[in-house]
Amino acid sequence: MNEITSIASLADIISASGHVAYQWDLRLDRIMWCGPWQQLFGSDRETPPVNALELSTIVLPNDHHLIFNDTAPTFDREYRLRAADGSLIWVHEHGTTDFERGRAIRQQGMLRIVENAGEKSPYAGTSPDRDPLTGRPNRDCMQALIEKLLKTSRENRYQSAYLVVGIDKLAFVNEAMGTKAGDLLICAVADRLNELTPTRALVGRVAGDMFGILLPGLSREMESLTARILANFHDHAISAGNHCLHLSVCIGAMPFADTQSDAMEMMIHAEQALHEARQKGRGQYVVYIESARRGAENRAVLDLTEKVKQALKNGSLKLAYQPVIDAKTGAVVFYEVLSRLFYEDGSPMPAYEFIPVVEQMGMAQEFDEHVLELSIQELEACETLRLAVNISGLTAALPHWPDYMQSKLRERPDIARRMIIEITETAAVMDVDKIKRLVEMLRAMGSEVALDDFGAGSTSIRHLRNLDFAIMKIDRDLLINLTTNPEQQHLVRMLIGMAHGLGLRTVAEGIEDDDVAQWLRNENTDMLQGYFFGRPSFDKPWQRGE
Repeated sequence: MNEITSIASLADIISASGHVAYQWDLRLDRIMWCGPWQQLFGSDRETPPVNALELSTIVLPNDHHLIFNDTAPTFDREYRLRAADGSLIWVHEHGTTDFERGRAIRQQGMLRIVENAGEKSPYAGTSPDRDPLTGRPNRDCMQALIEKLLKTSRENRYQSAYLVVGIDKLAFVNEAMGTKAGDLLICAVADRLNELTPTRALVGRVAGDMFGILLPGLSREMESLTARILANFHDHAISAGNHCLHLSVCIGAMPFADTQSDAMEMMIHAEQALHEARQKGRGQYVVYIESARRGAENRAVLDLTEKVKQALKNGSLKLAYQPVIDAKTGAVVFYEVLSRLFYEDGSPMPAYEFIPVVEQMGMAQEFDEHVLELSIQELEACETLRLAVNISGLTAALPHWPDYMQSKLRERPDIARRMIIEITETAAVMDVDKIKRLVEMLRAMGSEVALDDFGAGSTSIRHLRNLDFAIMKIDRDLLINLTTNPEQQHLVRMLIGMAHGLGLRTVAEGIEDDDVAQWLRNENTDMLQGYFFGRPSFDKPWQRGE
């Protein structure tokens, strides 16, 4: 049997099996196909896709990372193709990657149609590994892909890199134009980054104003890509709905190295580089450089992250309760729920030490869900109890969070009426439209919403009126030297009067002595909170009748 006959016979066998075979020369970016490729790409095509660019126009953009970023020695994956008539086709692929001197040079595999997209799971943007706004891989998905690529890089000396791109001054856009325009802007930036990056790169959204770019085997292109991104944003405006804005971005870069231990560490390093870039000004770029001090700080963050994860799994996260009292009668109005971890010696760790890490590492939603569930259990156990629960600004601004809260409280109206949700002033300013939707839903369910740490941010009176808060908590820093500082007194007096004028009840927190408490009573503060009235307690004071 000659070679031509052998190839023809092989094609017949592949066709009979319902598969399509391919070989992809990664160095020349040339793809050769064998078998009935028309069933995948359409009978109207004269030729199948012959390179990455042509293939990328057929593969659904949300699934690009499954193909163009997977250089494992063996792979097994499913993804979607866009048919000529616009319909989606699901395909299953398995194959192998060949390496030469640590660099991927060739892939070969077999594909077959598994079923139509309509019979599969819904739009990928709603899946757990997708950012619901942009439809792109979220932080968890990016972390998993980096972890996988780290393993490949160590085994095959595969030179990769990870970038974090941060939008400069996004909060000002949200403030000036509203968060709907801000959301359109975020989606437009995601699309712009996707256009600017190589086909094999992957763009994901890893935080509110930050995007991660994974460069598998493309570390040599890191410098040129960052220059291209910075120049493009400098020279070209971004269109978001009816708005057209010139934005700048900053970039933090982290080349893969043999010393890298895990994906979380990689992401921390890149975000630290981004932070340094932002400190230098707009449109800046910094490559992460390891140091002994920074290494120790990163290890501390990773250790604390693991501590939080274990606490959520094994139940070692505990709730403490601090009373908020009526300023006139001294009776407890409600208790604020405070989360606590523990040091090795068993002493409690205050929230300000670990909550920033929870938010930085993308665990805010999981953490808030856990605390909310524990709080609901306490409210179920005592029908006279009222609790105030803090929600991270990152969680409160999630598009699906109002629906999640509603699912928890819809069948429990009595619990909803006894629950107060506290949202910080900074979070309220960052995402006014999203916070407004959450507040409206909670008010409709019977819950009250408190604006926490008022005076620490820049909430305008317009926002206070539009957001329909029930309670304003005056930031504790405003009470420092209150009884001896006339300017401070004037400011606090003004805030109390403004709150009452808008129909809000007031809470002054952080009170540590009777002189401050009495001054606040004289100024008609509604409620008081602080060590002077009771420290946070792991015991449940309401069970003792307090």
